[in-house]
Amino acid sequence: MAAAFEENDANDELWRECATWLTRWEMLRSDHKANWPNSCIADLANILRDGVLLCKLLNKIDPGCIDMKDVNLKPTMAQRIYCPTIKKPRRRSNLSAFEECVKPSWLQFKIPCPQPEDWEEEVYDDLCYVTFSSSLPEQPPTFEKRDFVIKELLDTENNYVDVLSKLRNNFMQPLINQMKPEEHSTVFFKIKELGDIHSKFLHELLRVRNDPMVKLSNIFMMWREKFLVYGLYCANLTKATTILQELCDSDELFNQAVIKYEKEDNNGRFKLRDVLSVPMQRILKYHLLLDKLIENTDPNHEEYNDLRRAREAMKDVAGYINEAARDSEHLEVINNLQETITEWNFSSNQKLSSYGRLLKDAELRIKAHDDQKTRSRYVFIFDKCILICKQLKGSQFAFRDLINIADYHVEEIHNRPLLNKEARWSYHFFLVKNDSQNAYTISVRSIEVKQQIIKAINDALDNLHPKALQRTSHNFDLQTFNMPVQCLHCSKYLKGLIYQGYKCNTCNIAVHKGCIQYSGKCGQSPPHNNSCMLNGANGDPLKEKLWFVGEMDRNTASSKLDKRENGTFLVRIRPQNDEKGKYALTLNSIEELVLNYQNYSLKENFEKLEENTKLLWPYRQLRALVLRNYEAKDLYQLSLMEGEAIIIIGKEGYKEGWWKGRTVNNETGFVSLSILRIDGEVKFET
Repeated sequence: MAAAFEENDANDELWRECATWLTRWEMLRSDHKANWPNSCIADLANILRDGVLLCKLLNKIDPGCIDMKDVNLKPTMAQRIYCPTIKKPRRRSNLSAFEECVKPSWLQFKIPCPQPEDWEEEVYDDLCYVTFSSSLPEQPPTFEKRDFVIKELLDTENNYVDVLSKLRNNFMQPLINQMKPEEHSTVFFKIKELGDIHSKFLHELLRVRNDPMVKLSNIFMMWREKFLVYGLYCANLTKATTILQELCDSDELFNQAVIKYEKEDNNGRFKLRDVLSVPMQRILKYHLLLDKLIENTDPNHEEYNDLRRAREAMKDVAGYINEAARDSEHLEVINNLQETITEWNFSSNQKLSSYGRLLKDAELRIKAHDDQKTRSRYVFIFDKCILICKQLKGSQFAFRDLINIADYHVEEIHNRPLLNKEARWSYHFFLVKNDSQNAYTISVRSIEVKQQIIKAINDALDNLHPKALQRTSHNFDLQTFNMPVQCLHCSKYLKGLIYQGYKCNTCNIAVHKGCIQYSGKCGQSPPHNNSCMLNGANGDPLKEKLWFVGEMDRNTASSKLDKRENGTFLVRIRPQNDEKGKYALTLNSIEELVLNYQNYSLKENFEKLEENTKLLWPYRQLRALVLRNYEAKDLYQLSLMEGEAIIIIGKEGYKEGWWKGRTVNNETGFVSLSILRIDGEVKFET
């Protein structure tokens, strides 16, 4: 987007000094556009805006200070996605007051490391957090460090439930008659539902104090799907706080009412908009609390592996929520863009967001090969299309064409960097229709812009037709899912709000892009399903257990087990029973009963059995082929070789996405689904 730049001499000297310094650190090439004699401050700002170069710079100055695995090295380069994040758009987009951005400590090239508390974090800590002494007080020998972490979890959860209750009683109810219904429902979106969820969740957590058989890990696994509502809450949060602020600014009576309720609620320490951010802070803390609990739990503790599994599940939930919030902002950018486009030739119901994420936008010149004229255009590259517009005054665009990106491919023309003034529009490539019936010559201002546009187009093509599709017979299409869906292969959620993953049009399974190659053959029964496998949201969760056979009489069960090796077991429902499907247990669930006797002898309840008799092998077992070598990282995992055949004997007991396997040498341990191909059930003699 073109912008007017008002630079004074001091600004010019400062940013050029910065560019020179970055070049000395080998962060910029000597022929980079920012080093050209006729360059402007925008050329430097464009290369800095995504933060990747700054992360690389810090790592070069102080090696290891940043884990580059945590840095997104392929950021979205769409200018329209950056602009809404600028707090002072006019000053920053004009890049004025440059001295304010470059403090003296930076001019001396020293990196200050102040770590001020984030305000939202401070609000969360003040309202929810219980502060513990670094030196733990004297406790009886049975009171372990992990018990303090559990106490922290329970106390903070209790405080959080209180926060939700006050939000509802002290703000949501009193303000209902002072706001329009749509405003009220937006500002207090899902607050009642969150309060109900966490009141019940707290009730379950408190059982841990009194009942040693209640496992924290099981509680988190049972509630994780309910927590997905936070995806909608966090996606709505920006809109909620914006509407609240607009109401306070435009209606003084409403503003005074809010101030009054803030004083009554927390003595005016925190604004209502600050308290509305607490739910987002809370849901992103659970996996950290579980991590802390695992650190203080002995690896031999009976719940250690289940806690690790719960932590991975809550990290997955946090990732789902973060992506939902990010996509919500992205969709707002796309919707705002659509409002600036005139002469739209499609139905008013046709949304730009239906074409996927905005990957890149740029000013360029384009010439169709059947047209003698080269035209100045502004393009927006989405997952599924290239939108071509004519740029008008006042950030408006006139629609000119829409290209289905799947019908085209890029043919490069190799240009070398040019330093003279005639270099403008001297960087070219061809956009060619796959049937060769049409082609465009694209010209841009710099080699960097050319590379970014080509990359965006190729990324979009790879999203539509991933190379991994060659390894499967599934008929996958990039798909938007309106409800939370778990990947068939890794059991993690497909994240975001638009084009989260791929759905087979034949058998309806859903997978991540990275899991396509492990999805097996189309038409075969999947080795496991999605959410019902873990929480029973759809039907009986026991149906997915390898040891569960449903309704079966005792004689049939005995005859089937007589032909199997010792240690093989099944769980059945006794037919013709009024209590059908209800189990008399001293444990919380059938799963816990099975897990207990997989680890402890059955002799404690069946005196005639030998001391070491345990449940070893489930009645149903799966065949699997190892796709690549794997070296075990801990004593619970199996080391495996590519091409090795193993038997799957369990789907739980370790972290998410790992199943229990048995080798031909009768070694047992856990193996990641990412290195396996499931080849159906083992056939036993009947």
